[in-house]
Amino acid sequence: MKEKENNQIRLTIMVGTLLILLLVFSLDNVNAATVKKLDNIDIDSDKTVEISNDNAPKFVHTPKVYSVSKKQTKNVVKTKVGTKYKFVTRYFLPTTWKNGGRNGKTEYWYNCQSIVVKGKYIYVYTSAGYGSSKGFIIRYNTKILDKYIKGKDLSQLRKLGIAMNKGENLTKEQKRIKAGIKIGKTFTGGHGQSLAYNPKTKSLWMWQDNNHSSTNLKLMRISMKTLKPHLIYRFKAKLNNNYITPSRNLAFDKNGNFYIDKTVRTKKYPLGRSYIYSGRLQGGKVQMKLLSILENRPGTYGQALAINRKNNRIYLVSDGAIYSAPLSKLNAGTINMNDFHYTIFSTKREFQGLCFDSQGKAYLLLIRGSEILKANEIH
Repeated sequence: MKEKENNQIRLTIMVGTLLILLLVFSLDNVNAATVKKLDNIDIDSDKTVEISNDNAPKFVHTPKVYSVSKKQTKNVVKTKVGTKYKFVTRYFLPTTWKNGGRNGKTEYWYNCQSIVVKGKYIYVYTSAGYGSSKGFIIRYNTKILDKYIKGKDLSQLRKLGIAMNKGENLTKEQKRIKAGIKIGKTFTGGHGQSLAYNPKTKSLWMWQDNNHSSTNLKLMRISMKTLKPHLIYRFKAKLNNNYITPSRNLAFDKNGNFYIDKTVRTKKYPLGRSYIYSGRLQGGKVQMKLLSILENRPGTYGQALAINRKNNRIYLVSDGAIYSAPLSKLNAGTINMNDFHYTIFSTKREFQGLCFDSQGKAYLLLIRGSEILKANEIH
């Protein structure tokens, strides 16, 4: 009789454990993004314009050692050559954090990769550390931040991160600032420098580029509420009978068309040329065009791609350099080298992201340490 009772207890425990596992598995599936496989496509290159922009400034090589912002006072990044810009620090971002609700361990927020400004929110994707293919999105409410930071100590966000990491008791002001920060769950994003806002779908998008040699292109649609992907569109794109590999950059125009740029290096062009593509995802189908090939690129690494929907220009960003061109002429195939604006900056900081608000104001993301700078409308 006793043996029978023991067997019954064991059976109950086994069934209970199985139910818990099934529940956890089902929750994981609910939280996981849905993958939709699209038809493979051929990229249209019939009207590609090759631009020999010999009037561009000298190519900007990545510095041997990037500059570091040691002081948490306002930094200014100014134009050295070309179109005049002036970026000034708006926020020094946290570089460390400790979220007991997630894992109770120190999180490193210093490797910020991309930025989006939409309304009162600033969205920043940061990788989980150098070399990591995982990361998460942090949403900052600027209305709350500006109430306690603007015109005061710009390092308060940085100091809040340090206090969180050390487990210190937060001041009333720090608690109010913390209420303006939302942290998304960790997901596989790859390099992570492609976070962009699509005004047509009213959502964030990003490439999942964790495998740079793969020919699978994975475009993620990200919820602006949960800050995590809920759809991943997977497809392959062939240019002149060769499949292209993932791009690291992404931008959208006001009509929901997406744009990417890729660097192609050859013996003739050892510094590489920029291939600029447009695309559209609609009705479960994707189309892409190769719009132009730019002979002289801004610099060593293509750090970001951005579109200012106020002046309808597209921006190619490298460390210490920004090139821009009119989007309408780029799409019409009538663009030439004189349509480009060129800017070289007097800085050795690493440029990580560029974006624009609805008024055409520019925001620049730098690291070492992480900070957001703002400028007036740029051209």
